[in-house]
Amino acid sequence: MHAALTVAMCLLGQANAPANFDFAKGTLAGWDGQGFAITQAADGRPIGVWSADEVAVNRKGMLRIAFRAPMDARQITFQAYADVKGDNEPDQNLNVILAGPDNVPAPRQVKASNGAWSASPRILLPWLGKPRTYAWDVTLHQGKLLQIVLIDQDERPGHFLWAGDFKLIASGKANGLANAAGGDLLDADFGPFMLGLKEKNQLAPMNRYDSKRFTAISNASDKFTTERLQNCEVFYDLFLKHFKSKGFTVFAPPQRMMIAIFDTHEGFDAYFGERMPSGIAGVYHTATNRLVLYDYAENRGLVALKEASLKKGDSIVNPLSKDRYAETVERKLSDLSKDANLSTTMHECAHQISFNCGLLQRNCDVSASIAEGLATYCESTDEGDWTMLGAENPMRIGTLRQARGKYIPLTELLRSEQWRQTQYVLLGYGQSWALFHYLMHRQPAELQKYFKLIEARKTPEGRLADFQEAFGNLRQFETRYQAYMNEMVARTAPTKAR
Repeated sequence: MHAALTVAMCLLGQANAPANFDFAKGTLAGWDGQGFAITQAADGRPIGVWSADEVAVNRKGMLRIAFRAPMDARQITFQAYADVKGDNEPDQNLNVILAGPDNVPAPRQVKASNGAWSASPRILLPWLGKPRTYAWDVTLHQGKLLQIVLIDQDERPGHFLWAGDFKLIASGKANGLANAAGGDLLDADFGPFMLGLKEKNQLAPMNRYDSKRFTAISNASDKFTTERLQNCEVFYDLFLKHFKSKGFTVFAPPQRMMIAIFDTHEGFDAYFGERMPSGIAGVYHTATNRLVLYDYAENRGLVALKEASLKKGDSIVNPLSKDRYAETVERKLSDLSKDANLSTTMHECAHQISFNCGLLQRNCDVSASIAEGLATYCESTDEGDWTMLGAENPMRIGTLRQARGKYIPLTELLRSEQWRQTQYVLLGYGQSWALFHYLMHRQPAELQKYFKLIEARKTPEGRLADFQEAFGNLRQFETRYQAYMNEMVARTAPTKAR
């Protein structure tokens, strides 16, 4: 990968992919470089090029082609393999890279034998003697100058790269966002919007990532982005299974779920066009049906806390004690950001799926106590690990404990959103979690009835009447509900500081 970053860009600017993109002419016409030679189609391998010892220069080679991606470009696919000797494994010295004007390599995927796609940071060995199929998503590079670079910087005898069958796939719709499996996404504005944010706010380059049911456009690291997608994929199946097991009628969302991911708090601000509060680590944006996240390690408040904490350590004279203090600060804040990233992903993903699987309706009135209660019901983490969907939530129980029995009245929690704008916001989230936890464990059939009642509601005026129709007298319910909260506080030990 590093070798490609040192290659000078010599982009041309053709309106479409250049001729001989796939070596169909049987020559290297249109490609620039040395150390590669044409190989003819044989044994399940299409026509391509390789850098075998007999054609490479000092066992090295580099070949590239430059072009402008069409405005409806969706994907570039190709076949390749790295051939190495003995027990060696291929590394970045044998590579195929797609780079744009900023020289940043695009994420690459490889297709498994079962048809599934997964991230591929390196070119792999052949599979059953045949090359593997790879792909780059180029929907975020429509109209951009690009180059494909084939690299063999491995000097060891018998180590070479083979590549061929390059194909540029178009969706037929300019500026459309299409998924890796084919077909346009319903949210065609997502790609142009994210690219616009990047240009307007000088953000880090955006890349697109596809998992089975989610598409992310992200300028965060590959590791952070893929972790969030993995979290969402695991959660997706468990969410539907959990609510089905409780008797709720839910279905798999008919469209892919969209996620915007940023590397910094500033990118998160840019998405909403305003400075977002430090206490918010992610949002499910109902209007666009998108999940919006950023790396909480870059949260303004957390960064300031870290700097202030480390500054306090400057007064420590003993070098060993000073180092231990700094390590403790780093560890505690790392644990905090890890917990926040995971719980926020699960919380916001719960919102997104619940409003797309038939459980709740985006265009209807849903009390914040119910929507947030459902999301907090799904978020619980313990030392950076997700516990399980519906588990007791130590963070929310801790908030209830601090209230010492002085709770927000149930009528106020249900009827108004005002508690979210006051000093009682955390208590409101804690009580919303306890409310939903109570309903799922004690009255799931009545909760199903309640969801049906509010399906057609457009305004909040009928919230209390709907709740009472489903769950009975409000005063009697509140007595049971508060007793439930007090029981959980009593039986749950306070969380120990790490």
